[in-house]
Amino acid sequence: MTEIQNPVKTIAPIFPRLFAFIIDCLIVGVACLVMGKVLYPYFENSPFIFQCLGTLLCLFYFSAFNSSIGDGKTIGKILCKIRVKDFTGASISPTHALIRSSIFIIPFCFIGYLQSFAHPPLTLILIIAFFQSIVFACFYLAVFNGNSQQSLHDVLTRTQILRNTQSNMSHQAIWKVHYYILTLITMIIFSINVWHYVQNQNSTTHDLTSIPDDIQNIQIENRYSFIGETESTNQVLILNVSQPAYLDQVDTAETLIQKLQQDSNILAQYKINQVQFNFSYQFGLAKLSKATIYDYKKTATTTQLTHIGENTSVKLGF
Repeated sequence: MTEIQNPVKTIAPIFPRLFAFIIDCLIVGVACLVMGKVLYPYFENSPFIFQCLGTLLCLFYFSAFNSSIGDGKTIGKILCKIRVKDFTGASISPTHALIRSSIFIIPFCFIGYLQSFAHPPLTLILIIAFFQSIVFACFYLAVFNGNSQQSLHDVLTRTQILRNTQSNMSHQAIWKVHYYILTLITMIIFSINVWHYVQNQNSTTHDLTSIPDDIQNIQIENRYSFIGETESTNQVLILNVSQPAYLDQVDTAETLIQKLQQDSNILAQYKINQVQFNFSYQFGLAKLSKATIYDYKKTATTTQLTHIGENTSVKLGF
């Protein structure tokens, strides 16, 4: 009589899980691009609400498909033949899936948004470091946790990733060394962020020792244009700003330029004759950028900006 052997139940390998995540990010990212473009006119002056809506779109996708509604399978997981289950091999509830997804998706989506703030306070720096630590821990455990390959959000919500051919698998504890490594990396992440904060607080540059808080970054660019055989050169001051009002309201933009002119000599020193304001909106896994260009003229008493053009762009990522 032949003895029937139970097949060895192996856990879902890392590569299908990574491929599934990449596929899902592309799908959700395209959805964010489309929805962000549609909703942008309604939330042009509310970037925080705009990003919250994008994050909710991402949460809806992962929570619905990873729950009993989608039998634990996002589109990426369907293609890679894996699924999310609890320790009994059953599909998890939508609420359970929402909690699981929130642990990873909220930090993942908001890191880029929070980093866009000009001169962030220490509290915000610590929040960014906390979110970065969570995202790193999720990826680290998914790759190196060989015992169960549970990621951080799997560990915290008691879920697992199974192959479609598996009905269940025995729960295995995480190797304790991983916790020590994650603790060390978390300390490094916090230290780096705090170090950058201190450096930014102490940094000074020749003529930019005091710039308006709404300016995140300053660049100067030579631009050449041709009309027929005639060549013209423009010295463009490019300002990444934290408020969209500078792109749409000339008076607000002129006030900022006047303040910058008072605090530094950069406009006169580099003979600036055009100013470009850039502002970026984060919508989930998509980034929408808008730029407005003004001609710049300085008289003895006033600063004059004349609108000459604008453009918008969308892309995946942060």
